[in-house]
Amino acid sequence: MHIQKLTLRNIGAYHGDLNKFDFRTTANRNVILLGGKNGAGKTTILESLRIVLFGSMAYGFATENEPYYRKIRTLLNRKAINENVTDGFQITLDYSSTEDFELHEYSLVRSWRIKGDRVRESFSVKRDNQFLSTQQTSDFQSRLREEMPPKLFELCLFDGEDISRIVSEEKIPEYLKESGKILFNLDLFVNLEKDLNTYRIQYAQQNASAAEEVALYEKLELEIDELKVKIDEHQQLSVLHEEEINNLNDAIKQDKKDFEIHGGLLQEKRQEIVSTINTIENRRKSNSEHVRNFILSLLPFFISRKQLRQVDHQLNAEKQYESYDYIANSLEEKKLASLLTNVLGPNKEINELEVSSIFKGVLDLIKPDQIELIHRASFEQRSEIHNLNKQIQALNVTDYVNRFDENAILLKESQELRNQLEINDQASEFKELLEHIELKTKQVEQNNMIMEQINSEIEIMSESLQAKTLLKEKVEEKIREYHKSEKSYEMTEKLLKVSQRFRERQWRKKLDDVANEAVRMIDVLFRKKDFLKRIHIDHTTFELKLYNRINQEISKERLSAGEKEMLMLTVILAMFRVSGWKLPFVFDTLMGRLDQDHKKSLIQHFIPRCGEQVLMFTTDSEITSEQFHVIEEITARCYTLEYNAPLESAVIVKNRYFDIVREAEQEQ
Repeated sequence: MHIQKLTLRNIGAYHGDLNKFDFRTTANRNVILLGGKNGAGKTTILESLRIVLFGSMAYGFATENEPYYRKIRTLLNRKAINENVTDGFQITLDYSSTEDFELHEYSLVRSWRIKGDRVRESFSVKRDNQFLSTQQTSDFQSRLREEMPPKLFELCLFDGEDISRIVSEEKIPEYLKESGKILFNLDLFVNLEKDLNTYRIQYAQQNASAAEEVALYEKLELEIDELKVKIDEHQQLSVLHEEEINNLNDAIKQDKKDFEIHGGLLQEKRQEIVSTINTIENRRKSNSEHVRNFILSLLPFFISRKQLRQVDHQLNAEKQYESYDYIANSLEEKKLASLLTNVLGPNKEINELEVSSIFKGVLDLIKPDQIELIHRASFEQRSEIHNLNKQIQALNVTDYVNRFDENAILLKESQELRNQLEINDQASEFKELLEHIELKTKQVEQNNMIMEQINSEIEIMSESLQAKTLLKEKVEEKIREYHKSEKSYEMTEKLLKVSQRFRERQWRKKLDDVANEAVRMIDVLFRKKDFLKRIHIDHTTFELKLYNRINQEISKERLSAGEKEMLMLTVILAMFRVSGWKLPFVFDTLMGRLDQDHKKSLIQHFIPRCGEQVLMFTTDSEITSEQFHVIEEITARCYTLEYNAPLESAVIVKNRYFDIVREAEQEQ
């Protein structure tokens, strides 16, 4: 990129339309010199370069939002605003760039208009004097941010105070590490490794869940096998009882036949009494079984039904909170913003504050009452408690009380019938035969009751078997998904190792090249000739080590503050040369803390090597008359920035550097 022209219209201290800078340079004259006292408008030029190129991303915002517009409003010229100018705020940047071995001319125009209390922005691009369409402009911005990210452009802007601070606070290693990642495109690998490590953590969490799923699967397999065995045993037992009933019925039929032959009338009367007694006894036994089962199973829970209902309520509340917590952790504001944009359409602008408000509102809608997590029960445990509570709440205790009372009445009836039967049997000569019939009839009834109990248990176990089988199939599907992710995890591990190995090799190679390039410039810049023979930059700690001609390490403490800054500058320039990036250098008050010799060396030997274009922003104390005549030889254009208080505007004076140029003109 080679900057051609910059035009400011009602931006910062620059009022009106005539604020133009010609930044064109040549190979022999690569410097644009801009002098100005503090507050004259130098910072506005630097900020304008950032904004016209990157818009909201210059301030770290992904989109044009209200915080961005608030910053822009502070950049707009106050005098123009007071004059009710609404659409005369604009930055224009012309630059050239070589793409696919062809030179192209670009003109970027970023302008703003004021409507009420709101500021709105428009952006247009010309390529070789042809306006780009809306889609082409969007593609251009995306390509520009990829080819020259804002962080890379920031590296080209050197503030003398920042360089001095980095040197004085001994933060050169940190600067080398952060700037090197960008210049050598290693931040791509750093971000890749972060994403891969994030996936590793997610996989580890999934793997822990997989272990739980496998344990649950094995447990279900065991329980299903046990249920199948029990069902088979119960079915075999049911068959045995059915055979026993058939045999008893055949024997009863034979006894009844014998009894009818020898005493049909007496048999009819006695059989009626026996049948009634058996019915009563079966009824009593059934009632007793119901009451006994209730006492052994549900009575303790019925007594503590209030506490059971509280536990069920607590579990439901915990489940709601867990669901809310999962949604709160999974839902992202960026995705919500994207969804709202899709629903409302691109013409409806939604700022971050609105998205945050909607995001919070959605969470508040589903957020349950504040609750303390006590049980942290599983799905299966919650289901058991819920079903038990539902069963207890639906329980009709009156039924068991009525059965108990009914048994007392039935017992009395049975005793009366037995007395009648005893009297009848004493009068019968077929007592033994009748006893056989009665005994076998009881055995049939007992077997029928046992079969009913067995079939009921088989039905319950079959339902449990079906539920566990369905759950097992779901768990098995999850386990299959985990196995699929294992291959992805193996690939992630390989990619991570390759990326780390490549990044380490690149760091080592690039830093060695930087060290060698820096050494070649140091002899020229330093007053002490042959002082440094070798520089080593550690590729892990980024510490600089200096060595003399006999390969002895030189303590950096022996360097003066000026020499440390010169060392820093040579390393920075070496990094840019090794990276291959060809971008303009911008120096802001670079020489304010250097002595005369280092300033002269910097002007004669460093700045000419800084590429095709160098923008130097200086104050009146940095460059003397003698130094100006030296830098003038490599300067393409010169400007002095002055602030005119009565006009409330910065004034651009061409071809003059403070009073030095005016004196030179008078001499001529």
